[in-house]
Amino acid sequence: MRSDLAIGICALAFGLIPTARRSADIVAHQPILSAAGSPAAESPAADYSYLLTPFMLASQPNLKQSVFGFGGRTNSGNLRDTFAFGAGAPQSIFYDNYIVGGAYQRDFFQFNSGVLIGAEVGLADRFGNYKICCDTIAYSKSVMHSAELWGGVSFRHQGFALFDTVRISPGFVFGLSAISNPIGQEGLRQINNRGSANVLFYLGFDVAFALADLPNTELVLRIQHRSGAYGTLGGMKEGNNANVIGIRQRF
Repeated sequence: MRSDLAIGICALAFGLIPTARRSADIVAHQPILSAAGSPAAESPAADYSYLLTPFMLASQPNLKQSVFGFGGRTNSGNLRDTFAFGAGAPQSIFYDNYIVGGAYQRDFFQFNSGVLIGAEVGLADRFGNYKICCDTIAYSKSVMHSAELWGGVSFRHQGFALFDTVRISPGFVFGLSAISNPIGQEGLRQINNRGSANVLFYLGFDVAFALADLPNTELVLRIQHRSGAYGTLGGMKEGNNANVIGIRQRF
């Protein structure tokens, strides 16, 4: 009788131990429930490691191409006056001739900081009645034209979101610019410096605005600047400046 009782107790004990282990495994693998009774989503930790390596190439770059069409006015001021749209400029005539053109840009590298490096090539027609302007004026009744071709390295930032509605993206282009002939203020500067404005440095400063719903279509404000860099090219200090506005389409 006692032997039978001991055997029964041992059998019961060995039967309960695996059951307890299985129950513990089930509990351990149960999903964590939210207050509403549904499985709680596990939020991945935010990755800010790119802040420690801002100049390393991005692992998943967002490289784009773009076409940019624009129009605007050339002026008789220096670069500072052009940034201020002629406000406070001493010249009695600030804007002289007109400019229309287009540019193609392509990104090649993107860094963790959001900076993209690429290349741009552009072509524009500068035209108007001012052959020379503006301290000395040579005005023509017929419209004169001056072609401009430029190319250079582009730098831009992928943009900053404003109220989740508008993205603002600054950009800069540095390269060389060649023209067929000088007109307007550039014509006068070539005479005064006894130099040549045919080939000068090109600087383009722009800021682009894009809606969140149309991220690849941008309204662009740009300042175009031709410079001899204090006589480095063509014996010129400064060439022509222009304020332009246009549309850029990225793809």
